[in-house]
Amino acid sequence: MNCNKIDQREINCMECAVRKESLFKDLNDVEIVQAESYVDSQKEYKAGEFIINEHERTQSSYILASGYVVLGTYLEDGSKQIFQIALPGDAIGFGVNEENGYFAQVVTDVKACVISNKSLEKMFKNHSTVALRLIENLSNNNSSYQQYLLNLGRKSARQALAYLIMDVTNRIKRQVPNCNLENLQACFFPLNQEDMADVLGLTKVHVSRVISQFKKEGLIECGHKKLKVLNKEKLSEIGVYS
Repeated sequence: MNCNKIDQREINCMECAVRKESLFKDLNDVEIVQAESYVDSQKEYKAGEFIINEHERTQSSYILASGYVVLGTYLEDGSKQIFQIALPGDAIGFGVNEENGYFAQVVTDVKACVISNKSLEKMFKNHSTVALRLIENLSNNNSSYQQYLLNLGRKSARQALAYLIMDVTNRIKRQVPNCNLENLQACFFPLNQEDMADVLGLTKVHVSRVISQFKKEGLIECGHKKLKVLNKEKLSEIGVYS
């Protein structure tokens, strides 16, 4: 794991661009300052690096300040299953005290705030209200991801891909500062076709075929790691996305 460490004194949660979409979103200003005191450092990761390795015990938890990360697991045949796309503001690794059952791999360059397990223990001891608020947010997030996977599992390939595209693009619009999804040049999409196949449990060929259909129908426009939804209403209807 090669990464650069940024001094803790440079961290300012009050002015963080993704504060309103992070675990700290429900904290008032006083609680934000309290929580910030437990952030040990901020680290930078390059695309392709692993923040968390599967089957290894991690000593820290992470909140993404910028960049994209995929969470997944390797299957017996060597393929992988992606079950979460983490965007700026999302948390990774919280509550893991034993061996990790998943990996967290960086898709783009990432900046992540690091809270060690020891610091989490101190937070529980000294500021239990803040800690419990964070746990509540994590619990809500986990419930959302479970429902998300359940929704995908019940859909056809065409429906599931439409749902995935709408969900990721809407999350980017909500969570990524200064993102303009109306401009194709600014419309970064963190998943390539192979990644989308790994999320949906499909082959890359199948995903490519459906993507081509969507393009022919004028629903999307896409290039390398860029995607623009041209007909939100129709794509939402196909994916039963609301």
